[in-house]
This record gives sequence, structure tokens and C-alpha cells, in this order.
Amino acid sequence: MEITSKRKRNGDLFLRTAIAAVVASSFSSGAALAQEEEAAAEGTTKLDAIEVTGSRLTRAAVEGALPVSVIDREAIETSGFTSVGELLRNTVFNSTGAFRAQSGSSAQSLVAVDLRGLGSERTLVLIDGRRAPKAPFAPTAQDLNAVPLAAVERVEILKDGASAIYGADAVAGVINIITRKDFEGVEITHQLQGTDRVGGDIEQGSVTIGVNGSRGNIVMGASYFNRDIIFARDSLFNQPGASFFSNNLVWGYDEDGDGVTDGYGYAAVPGGCPNTDPAYYITPSGLCGYDFTLVSADEAKTENQGLFAKGTYQISDTWDVTVNASVNRAKSFGRYAPALNDFALVVPDDNPFLEEFPDDLFGGPSYDPATSTTPLYLYHRFASLGTRDTTTDANVYDISGVFSGSVGIVNINVGARYNEYKYYDFGRFFLARPVAQNALNDGSYDFRDPNATPDAAAAFKATTARESTWINREAFADVSMPLFEMGGGSAQIAVGFEYREEDFTDLYDAASEAGQIGGSAGNSAGLGRDVRAYFAEALFPILNNLEATVAVRRDDYSDFGAETAPKVSLRYQPIDTVTLRASYGEGFRAPTLDVLSQKPAFSAEPISNDQPTCEFGGFTWDASTNTCRNAAGNVQQIQINATQIANPDLGAETSDQYSLGFAWDVASWFDFSLDYYRIEIDNRIDTFFPEEILDAIRVGDPVPAAFVVERGQRTPDDPLYDPNARITGLTFGQSNNGTLDTSGLDFEANFRYNLGSLGNLASMVRYVHILEYKIDNGRDLIGDPAAPDTRIQGMTEWKISDFAFGWNFNIIGDQAETVSVDAASGNAVRSGHIPTYVTHDFQLTYFAPWNGQITVGAINAFGKEPDARSAYDGRDYNFYLYDQYGTQPYVRYTQRF
Repeated sequence: MEITSKRKRNGDLFLRTAIAAVVASSFSSGAALAQEEEAAAEGTTKLDAIEVTGSRLTRAAVEGALPVSVIDREAIETSGFTSVGELLRNTVFNSTGAFRAQSGSSAQSLVAVDLRGLGSERTLVLIDGRRAPKAPFAPTAQDLNAVPLAAVERVEILKDGASAIYGADAVAGVINIITRKDFEGVEITHQLQGTDRVGGDIEQGSVTIGVNGSRGNIVMGASYFNRDIIFARDSLFNQPGASFFSNNLVWGYDEDGDGVTDGYGYAAVPGGCPNTDPAYYITPSGLCGYDFTLVSADEAKTENQGLFAKGTYQISDTWDVTVNASVNRAKSFGRYAPALNDFALVVPDDNPFLEEFPDDLFGGPSYDPATSTTPLYLYHRFASLGTRDTTTDANVYDISGVFSGSVGIVNINVGARYNEYKYYDFGRFFLARPVAQNALNDGSYDFRDPNATPDAAAAFKATTARESTWINREAFADVSMPLFEMGGGSAQIAVGFEYREEDFTDLYDAASEAGQIGGSAGNSAGLGRDVRAYFAEALFPILNNLEATVAVRRDDYSDFGAETAPKVSLRYQPIDTVTLRASYGEGFRAPTLDVLSQKPAFSAEPISNDQPTCEFGGFTWDASTNTCRNAAGNVQQIQINATQIANPDLGAETSDQYSLGFAWDVASWFDFSLDYYRIEIDNRIDTFFPEEILDAIRVGDPVPAAFVVERGQRTPDDPLYDPNARITGLTFGQSNNGTLDTSGLDFEANFRYNLGSLGNLASMVRYVHILEYKIDNGRDLIGDPAAPDTRIQGMTEWKISDFAFGWNFNIIGDQAETVSVDAASGNAVRSGHIPTYVTHDFQLTYFAPWNGQITVGAINAFGKEPDARSAYDGRDYNFYLYDQYGTQPYVRYTQRF
């Protein structure tokens, strides 16, 4: 496969010309702005219309118009968080947690957000109303590292689907990051922050400069962010690692001589555990274990440096140009335990280091080359190679420009944008598996002790590389105008067009891609697409207290087809202080370019639902439950050879969204809102795993033609194919498969108190309660491990004289510890209890007379730790919902000029 994409020359030329024109105009505008003197304020004030996230129409009054939560600049500073990723991951709408930077992951530096627990791929992140750059190493997510916190004026979270406005991926909601534009002066900030762990400390700083003139303004700045590495040995709840890939041997045996494998023998390498490496140890079962936590990292070291600038220049009384540009560099360093052969190596019978086996080895009869049904397999840790160290370096470039103005009653916006995300990943001291196999064959490597034959081991070292790129070019235009008068004012309409080109490449080094590197894998991918979108939105103020909004958008993709998303919403005010609102919309998520283009990748996948394979392995088939069972009656998983492939025939998944709510301004000091949402997703894009494919075939459900089950080395179209032979290979991948339904409630309240001589007190509380979460009309998953039904966040600030006191609290609801299947009924049973998790943050700020601010505070002031029973996804606690930092004291100094 050629990992590239061919672009249409005329479209590319159009985009480059449009971007060049905007940039050229911005430079000339910026020069003019720099030469202007500050003008005197005019004697009249005009109430400008306001752009709202979730609409392309401007409104003079927006209270209660849409279910939007706002995190303003003051709330950002009061939170104590030092990055956009931390800020958004800790919102209540990030219901079930989200991916964050971690060592030991192919997406080591990624920070994502996941609204409603529907996945980061169904959450659309915008920067000033345009799509944030995609992370090319994880194309289902938009990387929050691309935005420096110093550049953010506020964050608006639309708690409603918005594909009718923004297109694909806006299924769970929209996060719109608004950058600063009205700032004037100079602001310098520096923050130091610690943790209860060894490592994880933060240093963050920024400088922001804003200049206002009579015809415009410009804001520019620079920022940096560093978080230190946390090693596994220093992590919360760390237990010694017990990897089977240490120094163990496995072989098959035929006990009754019928030519069928009756079982497998397992044994530590005789004389090879322990050895000169202290990480090796004998487990209670007599096998060899390896404590990888002695040297590996749990959380990666991360760094971020950014430059940003945003300028607006008024060309005439009716036209202006706005240019936004940023450059961000995100780096990370992760450390893994020494390399292993994640596919078994073979120790030949004539290997000089192979000692005679005793007769009482654990797991069955001793190894006998004459009767063994398999070779002698070695599962080994090549500790002499040193730790596997991975360094990533991402560079994100983003520039956009918009001309805005009016001709008569018609308002016009025309713009262009270019962003590029370039990512490099380098790994050192990995294992060249074929070279290691040759050394076992010729006896030059002593596998009993990895440090005994250093010259042979030196030849095994391999360096890995990955280069990924995401390039987005877009041009857009829209016009809006009043239509006619209605009972509540002028009806308005906005229509527009967007053209976008996306180019994606993800290239692994040849050895990793071929599966020849131990402890590393990857399959290259690459594709390009064009997207043309047409949209319209109309506002009808039927009465003074009743308005309707209708929107529709059609996106035409060059690869998989077109999707149309309509939306209608109503807003009604029975009295001035109460707003009722309701909406219905359809949405969609486009298949991502990686799953459409990835090269085939081998993997060993577990199954327990195929009779021939079960019986071939010497186990018992339970026909009543279509399950393979071992001698103890437990479900027996059997690994089969499988290949994961791209699915170029993937279509978009679609959604229907409903919302109903109200907002009530109870008094000048108190208001609140309550909204209900329901999201139904069809044709869900999901990995169709081997067990699911086998279940579908058994009951006659359709399976994509490319997902082939091979038996006895033959495929179904072979005339000698035997359906009763064991599985020798299976092809799987992603498909449009199934449904997802979820619903919940959002509550938000604001309090404002003027205490006279005692200052001012302001409080806010946000509450999200998930009512239901079902996949394929199955059981409700809310309450399962990692699926709390409740998240609450509160913020209170008391300002008096030269001081401000802040208190925040955060609540994550309880969950079950485990879910198991009752053998008799087949029903899922929850057991154990992970209690509600509550943290408190405190902050004190002194506003100095020299226009400086000294802030001291602590996130999680009482050192609340996650419950050990929340262990999830291979970690000692739920890494997506919680953190291990404990108390995070910080001090920040801000100087303004």
C-alpha cells in the first residue's frame, strides 16, 4: 500500500491562495495597528451581538438559549490547573474519565476529553469555532496539548449534539476553546506545583502581551509546561510485577499417545531464575517471575512549549480581519522494562545451555523431544539490553484568518485555515527478535542469565521509529441576514459552505511493522480525504417569548459518502425569569482515516466459543452455553492466530439526540438550570473481535465479507474446506456494528452574594447524573466498574479587600468492584463496592499594590487517594477517572503591567 494521498491541484491551489491572502492581509494590518495611537473612547456604546457555541447566528441576549456551560478566565485561574487537558478532564461532563499521558502506551503523550462517556472520538473540540488539530498517532482523538492554557479566555461546553452546525463527531457535545482577544497590557505568570508521589511535579509559566488601538488589537504570548516522570516503583499501590515473560519454558505433551496435545508443561529455566539480575524471582507456583516495576515508568515525563498570537484589525467601518496563529511543541519521555519476546522463541534440542529436565516439573510430564507435540518455547526477558526508552516530539502549527463585514443588511465571513500536527516517536534498546532466535539456534546466547553473554546480547538491540502527520486545510464562507419581521422580532438566516482537505500518514519502521521487534508493534496507515459541507440555520422569533431555530448541514466525504444532519430547537419564556428549551437533532461520526487504511497486523486473540478449536486443544465443549471449558469446569480461553485489517467499506455511525430543560433566574443572586438528554447511536463503529464474529456466524447474523475464518489452513471458498476443523487463522477489524443508548441529567446553579463590608461571595455547582448506558439493547452498564452514575463539581470564591479565598470540591460517584456472569442464569452480577470519591481544593490569593498576585493553594488538599479496588485496564487504580498525585500544593505569582 502506498502511504500517501493525492490531492486535486485546483483545490490545493485555492486553499493556498486563500490562506496566503489572509496572512498577507494580517501582516499589513498588524503593521498598521502597531503604528496607531490609542484613540479616545466614543461617547456612545453599541450592544454587539454575541456568537454562541452551537449556532452560527448572533444574538443580543443569550441567557438560557442553549445548554452551554462556561468556564471563564477567572474560573480557570481559581482551579489551580496548569494545562487545558487537566482543566477539561476534571469537568463533570467528562463523565467516565478520559485518556491522559502515560508511559507504556503507543499514545504516550496524548491528553483527551470524553463527554458523556461516549469516547473522545464522539466529542468535538473547537478552537475559536474551528476544529482543533487531530493527533495523528491516535486519529480518533483531538489532542488537548495543542492549546496552551495561557492563550485561553474561556471554554464553552455545549451539552447537546451539534452535527447540524459543525459536522462530524459532535455527537456527545462540543467543547469550544475561545482564545484571548481583548487583553491589554503585559501579564507574566509562573507556577510551581508538587505531589505526594516521588515525581509528577509541575513547573508552568507564561507571558502574555496585549495592545489595543483605535482600529483593532493584538494579543500574543509564550508559555511552557513541564511535568516530571513517575516511576512504577514510586506509584500508588505498586506491587512487584509478575511477568511470565521472564525466564520460562513451555511445551506440549501427548499423554495417551493419540497424537493430540493433552496439555502443556510449564517450568522456569533450570538454573536461570534467579540469576544476576535482581528483578528475577521464583513465584509461589514455581515459575519464574520478573518485577518490571523496578525500572519502568508509570507516567511519562511531559513538556509543552507554545507561542500564540491573535490580532484583529478594522479595515473600514464595516470590515475587519482577524488572524490567529500558534506553534506548540509537546514532548514526552517514557520508560518500559527491558525487551521481551512477545511471540515465543524456540530453544532447539541441541542448545548447549539446555539442561536435563527433572521428572516433577510443574504443569505435567517433563519435556521429552521424542514425545512432545510442540517445540520447546522460551518466554524470556532480555534484561541485558537495558530499559526500553521512548521519546516523542510533536509539533503543531495552526494559522487561520477571517474577513468579517457587511454589505447592507448582509453579514459576511470568509476565511481559511491551515494546521499541521507532526509527531515523531523514537525507541531505544528494543529486541531484534530474529537475531535473538539465531543466537538460540547457534548457542551463542546463554538464556539462563541475560548478563552472562553480553557480546551476543549486544547484537539484539534495535531502535524503533514512528513518524505521523495530520494536515488540515480548509476554507469557509457564510452569510447571514434578517429575513422578515415576526411577532418577536426579525427572523434571521445563515447559509454557508466549507471545504476541507485532510491528509494523514502514520509510518512505522519496517522491522516493527513486520512484527520483528520484541516489545513493539505497529502497522502503518495513511490516507487523504476531501470534505465539502453546505449548511443553513434559521431563527424564527414567533413571539416575544417564543423562538424556534432550524438547522441542517450536509457533509460530502470523498471516501465513504455523504451525511445530512438536521436539528430543530425551541425556546420559550412563559415569564421573564424562566426559560424552557427543547431540541431534536441527528448527528454522525465519520470513520477515521487510520481504520480505513491501516496495513494488516498480526495478533494472538483469545476465543472460547469454537467447538473444533476447543476439542483440538483437549478441552470440553459445553453445548448448552456454546463455551469451551477446562477440567475444572471454568471457561477456557484459547489463543488463535488472527490478523486485524482495515475496513475501507466502513460507513458513518449516526445518532439521534433529544434534550429538554429549563433555566430559572430565581433572584438576582441565584439562578439554576436543569436539562435532560438522550443520545441513541446506530451503526456504531466498533472493533468486531473474533469471538463476536464466531457468535454472529453461529446464529446467522451478517459478517463483513473480509472477515474470514480459516480452518485447517483452508478458507471457506476452498472446495476442501472442512467446517469441523480447528481455526488456524481469522481476519477481523472494525465494522458498523450495533447500537449505543445513553441518557442523563445536567444541573447547574450559580449564587452571588454582596456581603457589604465583608466583600463578595460567588458559588457555582455542576451536577451530572447518567440515567442509562446500554450497548446493543443489553443491560444497563451504569454502576459497573469505571462507570459511575454521578459527577459533581462546586466552586466558591470569597473576595474581600486585597484577598480572595477559593474552595472547590469534586465528587465522583460510587461503582461496583467487579462484574461476573452467574453460571446458572447467565446474568451479570455486580459485586464489591468502590465508594464515592471526594476531593477538596483550596486557594488564597493576595492582590498586591504593585499590580501583582501571589497565590498559594492545594489541589486535593486532604490527600484523597483512589480506592485500590478501582484497579482497571491493567493498572492498580482507574487511571482514566482518578490520579495518584494526592495533595498537590502550588504557588503562583502573576505580575501585570
